This record gives sequence, structure tokens and C-alpha cells, in this order.
Amino acid sequence: MLKHEDMTTAAACVLETVPVYDWASVYDISTLTGLSTPRCQLLLTQFCLAGLMESRDDDTFFKRCP
Repeated sequence: MLKHEDMTTAAACVLETVPVYDWASVYDISTLTGLSTPRCQLLLTQFCLAGLMESRDDDTFFKRCP
């Protein structure tokens, strides 16, 4: 299981990587952050549930809410 600090650092990295005005795929974000695709998908989904991001195409593409 991940430590809380590890998940917080990963979440901050993902949040900073996702653009505000352009859509980015989970694969692109995973590549840019160096995190696994499932871990990125989990964090992105949590950000969407919190209202910090928008998703489209069955949660394939994401962008931050302005």
C-alpha cells in the first residue's frame, strides 16, 4: 500500500501536469509524470469527483477546470 506522502506527491504532480485549456489523455499524463497508467487514472478520477477536472470520452481525456 502507498504511503500518504507518496500519494500526495503523485497527486500534486498529476495536477500540475494536466493542462487547463487542452484535453490530455491518461497515457500522455502517465508518460509526462512517470507514473503508471492505472495510478494516473485513479488520481484523475478522484480529481473529477472533487470538481477539479473535467473528463470526456469515457474518462479517456482530462483537463483542469479553469
